[in-house]
Amino acid sequence: MTGCGTTSPAPSASSHAIVHVVYAGSLAYINDVVLGPAFTHATGNRYEGQGGGSFAMAKELASHLIPGDVFESVGTAPIEDLEPKQTTWSVRVSATPLVIAYNPKSPEASYFRQVAEGKVSLKAFFEYLASHRVNIGRTNPLTDPQGQAFYEMVELAVMHYHLPSDTVQKILGPWNNSKQIYSEEGLPTELQSGGLDLSSAFLPEVIQDHMDYIALPGWLNFSVASDASWYAKSSIDLPSGRVHGQVLAIWATVLNKSGVGAQFVRYLLKHEAVLRKYGYPPLSPVVQGNAKAVPANVPHV
Repeated sequence: MTGCGTTSPAPSASSHAIVHVVYAGSLAYINDVVLGPAFTHATGNRYEGQGGGSFAMAKELASHLIPGDVFESVGTAPIEDLEPKQTTWSVRVSATPLVIAYNPKSPEASYFRQVAEGKVSLKAFFEYLASHRVNIGRTNPLTDPQGQAFYEMVELAVMHYHLPSDTVQKILGPWNNSKQIYSEEGLPTELQSGGLDLSSAFLPEVIQDHMDYIALPGWLNFSVASDASWYAKSSIDLPSGRVHGQVLAIWATVLNKSGVGAQFVRYLLKHEAVLRKYGYPPLSPVVQGNAKAVPANVPHV
């Protein structure tokens, strides 16, 4: 596996293009700071990125409000909103494990630290959240898969530990609880500024931002492919319908048969070691949708 850099000469100026990459907000660092500049250095093609909640970005792409050659989302549902006009397929890139970030200056920080170190059980932790006033932040389940997964994670914990049926309500309130919901971009800032005690987060975010966090076991972090049937036991009822828990994976697609987009997705899939370093455990690159439409230079199973 190679790193992001390359010693190969860049293409001639006449072959340069711009690749517009639209991505789930949690991918900002890996795209804008790591892979995007490295792709430009390796190919000569200029990288431009724009991020936000996966479903919100999909709506903007579908309405042609923003340009896009590549779309990277958490889960396939946002990409499916662009089918069949802009794409008919997506390829799985990596997992993005769910964690619980906490503010080290919170009055509850010492307790959270004990949970993170395994000195307090997760069962006791969820019981604590249900019985104490803790300021929790999460993203909107209506526009962001992280928000859906965080809600479903608490449901799974309640089922697994046989906690009282009202535990989810006591910890989170309704799915659209305005006291807890923040934008994907604003949530880490709110936590780090002291406005929250705990927040939903993905592992890459806490690694990149050096945040304190509670790691979750595979059966709770939505990153283990073999646990898919267990994740599906959880669900959240949204205005658009019931959504069941699923593996939290990064999926990518090329929009409108963009040649430079295919080049970027290939570059992404060729750098597993870089993804792993920044908190994205690689998953085999299987295809969802029309496999025959995947460009020949994009590796997939």
